[in-house]
Amino acid sequence: MWILLAFLALLGFLYWYTYPRLGEILLAAYVKRAMQQARLVRRRYSINGISLSVLETEGSRNRHKPLMMMVHGFAGDNNIWLSLANLFKDEYHIVIPDLPGHGQTGFSTEWHYKVSDHGKLLTALIWRLGYQKATLVGNSMGGYITAWMAKHQSSAVSSSVLLCPAGMPANKKSRLDAMLDKGQNPFFITRRRGYYRLLSMAMASGPYIPRIVKDVLADQHIARVNEYQQVFDDFVASGYINEKELATTSTPVLIIWGGKDGLLDVSALDNWLACLHCDWEIFHDVGHMPMAEAPARTYQRIQNFVHSNKIRQAA
Repeated sequence: MWILLAFLALLGFLYWYTYPRLGEILLAAYVKRAMQQARLVRRRYSINGISLSVLETEGSRNRHKPLMMMVHGFAGDNNIWLSLANLFKDEYHIVIPDLPGHGQTGFSTEWHYKVSDHGKLLTALIWRLGYQKATLVGNSMGGYITAWMAKHQSSAVSSSVLLCPAGMPANKKSRLDAMLDKGQNPFFITRRRGYYRLLSMAMASGPYIPRIVKDVLADQHIARVNEYQQVFDDFVASGYINEKELATTSTPVLIIWGGKDGLLDVSALDNWLACLHCDWEIFHDVGHMPMAEAPARTYQRIQNFVHSNKIRQAA
């Protein structure tokens, strides 16, 4: 009997030891392949004392192309943009930073994480890359940062695309709002099942993520919860965007929202449109991350927007 118990214990240990590591291998293999397809490499740039980890189009020959910068949301990282970046790779020099407090850029208690802090940092990155202007595409918190830059750093922004942006209240409560009203923040989790719930709130459709990879992503998120709390506090301290200032924005803006967004309800779009003259569209079958859930549709909509602006500017 003891031999059987020992054998079962060994099997249990092997499962425990190999399961998360196999997920890590699968995730790393996916990221590596997706980066190769999009012709991206990982680089670091020292900006205002912060060593930013950045995914960037490989090769100096792309420097003659216009710059497109993609900005992720709270508790995300630059890998979320890989599918969309692959579609834009022939038209833009693409730069995708890990914001401070996120991804491989890392975290420091000495850094500041307000929307204005991120916006100034990304403006400095644009100039550090040798560009005067960039097309910005931001999601969620990244959308708020992008909107802030369109107004306050307009000299560095040629156009802005906001995907389900934070920064404005919604007229209807989302699942996130309902949880926050109960004193529960779904970002501050201690178990994998909490991450699964967060993921279901963020994405209403694809892409398919194997359970073993979800567990790796959950473990990575849980390990950073204490850091995310400071980032979240600074972000919340930024408050809502100033509507009067937003109304005077001259930078061309496109807003895309997922009709099934469980984090920031689509009804917030009405408040954006009430004070901002811009192009917009709702993807009714999509959640909070159009760039990951519907990359081809998001790419086409952005292309139409950019092309229309070029025609208007040339007229």
